[in-house]
Amino acid sequence: MFSFTKEQKIIDISGIRLGGQPGVNPTVLFGGFFFKENPDFNNAKKQLEEMYKLSKKTGNSAIPDFFIKKDEFMVEIIDFIAENVPKNYPFSIDIIDPKLKIEILKILNDKKLLARTIYNSIHVGITDEEQESLEKYTPEAVILVAFNPKDQSPDGKIEVLENGANLTSKGLLEIAKDIGIKKILVDTAAMAPGDNSGAAIASIPVIKEEYGLPTGCAIHNVVEKSKWLHEFEIARKSVDASSNVNIPLFGGDFAIFGPVENINLVFPIIAWQDILISEYTENYFGIEPADFHPRRKLF
Repeated sequence: MFSFTKEQKIIDISGIRLGGQPGVNPTVLFGGFFFKENPDFNNAKKQLEEMYKLSKKTGNSAIPDFFIKKDEFMVEIIDFIAENVPKNYPFSIDIIDPKLKIEILKILNDKKLLARTIYNSIHVGITDEEQESLEKYTPEAVILVAFNPKDQSPDGKIEVLENGANLTSKGLLEIAKDIGIKKILVDTAAMAPGDNSGAAIASIPVIKEEYGLPTGCAIHNVVEKSKWLHEFEIARKSVDASSNVNIPLFGGDFAIFGPVENINLVFPIIAWQDILISEYTENYFGIEPADFHPRRKLF
């Protein structure tokens, strides 16, 4: 459990607070909505409502993370967001294809949703066209993925943020600044097993101490790529959900925990972990938890 010497920034995105010293704000949980062929929006609406109920009960803020892979359903997905995510409430848009990113930014602007958008994400693969589009249609916040294909260590992740590791003309932090985005989250880029995957967790306190920025990751990705776990089907889902406790334990602020279907496991697990951390950090460092912290809500 950590207390950082660097001043820790707390950013507010439509009332959701991310960042700060461990023990102040509860871990923010990003739940993934992975729409496939013929999206079931009725089921997605039920999952969204259940996620908000669990958030209210535990105190852990919930942010829906909408993965958009193809342009076939992008308008329908954004319409679903506009109609079902509560007004002024933030959401995250997770897109891989750079061309699709540009199209969706324009749609979000046209529907007046950019002020609630967390852009997931900017990484070393950013194109000039994507950056120009972000400057024109600027989201409220951005996730910077500290992925360095040449060096997966914490130092390699710092290098990408600082100078681009010779993969971009500038560091990711400077790119975000040039775009005009002030609310920045750092994702420490969880890699597949055998590819220094543990560095995603080890990098969290390093980045928070270096920059004071809200930091987390999608450690779920490591579990998803651990094929041997398929032999333990009963335990696999529990391992997936519980892997996220590593993030607050190492001082992190948010967990991109994977499929929203895991909410009933993830929320109580992380609330429990946040309570343990809060008890220790208040007793040892004198850090008092926020009024909406699980320790306040559940005790």
